[in-house]
Amino acid sequence: MIQQKLADSLNWTLLHVLIVIYEEGSISAAASRLNITQSAVSQNLKKLEEQLDSQLVIRNTKPLKLTPIGHYCLQVAQTIFTEITSIEAMKGSNSHLLEGEIKLLVASRIHNPKYDDFLVYFKHKYPNITLDLTVKSSRDILNDIEQKNPAVGICLARHTPELLNQKLLFKQRYYLYCGYHHPLFSATDLNLDSLSKEDFIAFHSEDIGEVLFPIAVFKETHGLTGRISAYTNNLDEVVRLIYTGYGIGALPDQFIAATYLESNLRRLPPEEGVADIPVYIFWHKHRALSLIEAKFIEEIVEFDIS
Repeated sequence: MIQQKLADSLNWTLLHVLIVIYEEGSISAAASRLNITQSAVSQNLKKLEEQLDSQLVIRNTKPLKLTPIGHYCLQVAQTIFTEITSIEAMKGSNSHLLEGEIKLLVASRIHNPKYDDFLVYFKHKYPNITLDLTVKSSRDILNDIEQKNPAVGICLARHTPELLNQKLLFKQRYYLYCGYHHPLFSATDLNLDSLSKEDFIAFHSEDIGEVLFPIAVFKETHGLTGRISAYTNNLDEVVRLIYTGYGIGALPDQFIAATYLESNLRRLPPEEGVADIPVYIFWHKHRALSLIEAKFIEEIVEFDIS
């Protein structure tokens, strides 16, 4: 209740005065920039200190210095006024005004040409927005966002956690592959029956209820009963094991097409592939988005990279 009372009673204009005092380094310079008298600046600063019941500025120093609580208030004020000056940019006519940092949690090895096109478009339209990307597993991304961490996530998910919003971005089509050192690499007249007894490389996330479970369902449905020769949760390791002949496995086709690996891997039957695995953008339902987070989500959804 005390925090709410302060938020309701605080004069936001006074925070702007604090920013200008800090940036100009003196009361007189702040007064000149704001086009008001030095006395008015001093009175505004005094009112702010009274409302916060704290000294914010150390007087009689050149340039003026802030107290520790003054520095904290400055950071809060700068955040508020960055968001305020971004409102016009939200209309789309002044997108270059939007600035700040978006923390993105992204699952590894997500490939889609239209996703790349979107990033090109977003950079050109919002040149002053910085992307802070961290690569994590899909499970860790969902766990982080559920904790209301200030981030937006792009990852795979079989079930959406109750506290999260989601929008489908695109689907990754998975196909079966063998590698250069596998006997099937040079075989002819392959069909599904040719694969029935082959060893498999599997993702941990092919287990029941996990994001790649449709791959396990496909293998079971089509009688692909070969043993699992290796498990991993890392796509690069799956590729390595397939290439070196440890077994066959399912890989996202767009990932293979985007790398140097195509000549060392062979796509196997069926021609139509194994499963479509959706990729979503996630954010917490009860964490207020910053303006630039909201704009990023709006833009990527409207861009239609499916």
